Amino acid sequence: MTNWGVMAANLRVGRLMSGLAFAGAACLLASGAAAFDLRSTGVVLIHGKAGGQGPLQPLAQALKARGATVLMPRMSWTGGYRTYDQTLGEVQAAVSRLKANGARHIVLAGHSLGANISMGYAARVGGIDAVVALAPGHRPDFIASQTGSSISEAKAMAAAGQGGQKARFLDFNQGKVFPVTTTADAYLSFFDPSGPAAQAAQASGVRSATLWVVGTGDRPAMNDRAAYSGTRIVVEAGHQDTPRAAVAQVVDWLERQ
Repeated sequence: MTNWGVMAANLRVGRLMSGLAFAGAACLLASGAAAFDLRSTGVVLIHGKAGGQGPLQPLAQALKARGATVLMPRMSWTGGYRTYDQTLGEVQAAVSRLKANGARHIVLAGHSLGANISMGYAARVGGIDAVVALAPGHRPDFIASQTGSSISEAKAMAAAGQGGQKARFLDFNQGKVFPVTTTADAYLSFFDPSGPAAQAAQASGVRSATLWVVGTGDRPAMNDRAAYSGTRIVVEAGHQDTPRAAVAQVVDWLERQ
């Protein structure tokens, strides 16, 4: 090849490489544009069964400081249970409020049972950009050995057409068994190992970006062999203080989505 031929070939290669570099830069810019801007993000923080909203307060403050709009609904299970679908309706009311106020991204972050509900909402309702499961709890298949008699009772009531009637059943949380009064239908939706809460515990049907946060001192969560999809991180914490210990990691993960 002549010198002119070599120069022309080099010029064509140079143009090709410049085009590829420009395309790569455009992709990076597009990727950056897709990342969460917390100032346009609405976050629903869902408390656990017995811990209340206290463990979630530091995360709420950190998200608000970054510009996010945060709602912390008081869930109905504090005084019993509604059905699982009715409980998802409580979350949907918060999501609708955030969207009405202009939120372009929606995040659900739940602690313990709140993580279960977050997963259930993402799978059964959808429209969620990300889910954060903090110290995920409430595994009906794990606790059926403690609640089996109540599950049988509730199933018998439902079969007799008494699913909407209230009775006293066994609840379980962090190694403790205690009574709870609710309807048979509501109880089964949360405690039946084949029910919606059990499916949510496995993150079945969740397609949103997902962050699992587990504390080293939270033995049930550490030993859980559920097939985690998404990102899983471990923090030095117990079940109750996992949300506090993971504030920086959660905020960082959200800002990188």
